[in-house]
Amino acid sequence: MSGEPSSSGAQQEGTSAGDGGRGVRSVVCKYKLLYLVFFTFFLQARKVLAVDVNFAICSVPRYCGKININFPFFIQGRDEPRCGYPGFEIHCRNNSLPSISFGDGDYIINDIYYRNQSFHLSRAVSFDKYAICSHSIRNISLPSDRFLLPPLQNKTFLFFNCNLSSSLELPRYNIHCAAKRESNATLALFSNDPMLNFASEYCDTRVVVPVAFTSGEGSLEGILNRGFMVEWIASNCSICEAHGGKCGFDYTTRHFKCFCRDRPHAWHCAPKNESRLKLGLGLGCKLLKYMVC
Repeated sequence: MSGEPSSSGAQQEGTSAGDGGRGVRSVVCKYKLLYLVFFTFFLQARKVLAVDVNFAICSVPRYCGKININFPFFIQGRDEPRCGYPGFEIHCRNNSLPSISFGDGDYIINDIYYRNQSFHLSRAVSFDKYAICSHSIRNISLPSDRFLLPPLQNKTFLFFNCNLSSSLELPRYNIHCAAKRESNATLALFSNDPMLNFASEYCDTRVVVPVAFTSGEGSLEGILNRGFMVEWIASNCSICEAHGGKCGFDYTTRHFKCFCRDRPHAWHCAPKNESRLKLGLGLGCKLLKYMVC
């Protein structure tokens, strides 16, 4: 009859209502997934882009005068000790040349060669004739666990209280200190001199002064004041720096650390996370495009 609704019309209305419900649920689901994906990548981005505090601190350039101060050295009272290595504290007074203290006195750091782990030193108190003749010069006292003298470096041997009365060869090494007689003369010989062992038999004491230059290159005082080279013993920093890290020391574990952008590592930084983030974002964008379309 014409007054009764047809069954086909009811079915169409039910189908339309069902499709509409499923459409709403689909849109809601897509928005939830969209939110979840963006939230996940936001957290990942924050994790990747966050910079470790140790890396940030030790990345600040450090200078004393014109000399770059880097691991293993750190300026006492100014730099963070974590950016250096124990026993390598140096001083920077009036922002001039840095200095380092050993058991026998202070030394000026004239230059630092990080690649071969060595630096050029000279005594803070200059050599002069009075210092030599008054026996105020002492043997250099290097901490053997951290520093050493290059084995092929030249040395100057200063002999004191030497008796020259019975020797015909040694008087030519006399530096002629005032008020010194032949019975207590002061001699200066270089490490390559064949008379070195012979001089030891006629003198009471000796002081060994490392020099970066040989005889024949100026006066004795001038050669002594030119300084000498010292090598250091510490964890090699090149591997860490090659991977973008900053070398330092963990005073809690008492171990070398490579401070990286993400966190401290044992020796070098892990592969950069930025590439992983880009890959993840690319895949995420493709997923979102598929979900939305």
